[in-house]
Amino acid sequence: MDLSYTDEQQFLREAVRGTLEREATFAKVRGWVLEEGVDHRPALDLAAGAGWTGIGVPEERGGQGGGLVELTILAEELGRAAVPADPLYATLLGSVLLGAADGAATAELVGQAAEGEVVLALAQPGGAPLDTPAPDGVRPLVLGAPHAQRFVSADGGRVAIHDAEAATVVPRLMVDRTRSVGDVTLGGSSTDVGGVTPGTLTDLAAWGAVLVAADALGACQRMLDLTVEYVGQRVQFGVAVGSFQAVKHAASEMVVAIEGTRAAVQYAAWAVGEREPGALTEAWVAKSRAARAAVLVADKALFLHGAVGYTWEHDLQLLFKRAKSDAALLGGAAAYEDRIADALALV
Repeated sequence: MDLSYTDEQQFLREAVRGTLEREATFAKVRGWVLEEGVDHRPALDLAAGAGWTGIGVPEERGGQGGGLVELTILAEELGRAAVPADPLYATLLGSVLLGAADGAATAELVGQAAEGEVVLALAQPGGAPLDTPAPDGVRPLVLGAPHAQRFVSADGGRVAIHDAEAATVVPRLMVDRTRSVGDVTLGGSSTDVGGVTPGTLTDLAAWGAVLVAADALGACQRMLDLTVEYVGQRVQFGVAVGSFQAVKHAASEMVVAIEGTRAAVQYAAWAVGEREPGALTEAWVAKSRAARAAVLVADKALFLHGAVGYTWEHDLQLLFKRAKSDAALLGGAAAYEDRIADALALV
């Protein structure tokens, strides 16, 4: 099986990376999230202007086409640059759910979201897989909630659209300032746009898990790149610290974790997108591996940078926090490992 990226997918990666290197450098991201206020709107405007809000949305619905593989390429690059992307991810996942409902009322809204005219968010708690039943009342840590103009819910299998102006949204300021989450209490009237099966919601959870895993993969790879550059320049006892065996071993552990995660994410994106047998399990594997790799790589990178890595001024802290929050976003490793165990029927 050849899972190599096509020329078009490689071009997508190059285009996204080129745009981010011009328009979303670490210096700009720091200005967006580490100054007096936290402003994710510039990143959202950049995504809409570049057409990223339409990736994964069929062309007949007003999108750019592509599927989960293309979305993971986008997510990996956004994670690599630590770009605030939660409103974008929330919009993309909201479009996936509305597309699954496939009601006539959803077509216009999906098209508007794909054009970047409307920001969506799933009214689901951000600390658990997306198919976890939402609680009554306050829904905590909803991804992209502070910027949402419409909330999409799937309570009891009925998909509904809620106006964000009628909801109560309490933004949550996270240690990772590139995160945009809030506690949401839905209010006012809603528009029922159709029903979906529990299997559809589980498929949506798989998309979310793989998307976040790809984001973590990008952050991990960039931390490795920064670390290799640093230990090659930092001199101790007259030689680069990168020549020390203990440093080489730590860096090697980072590489192993990253490459294992890369294989899991790339395979899961293909399998889920193509609805292959066992695809859900592959999505759970990708998220659990990415969550554990994110913690390991972040800790090793901080360790190998020494005291400078702890400073607010160093770029590593943006990626460190992004990786750690990706590990918990939409559920941590343990939640997905329980699902893997259930799927494999080991007992």
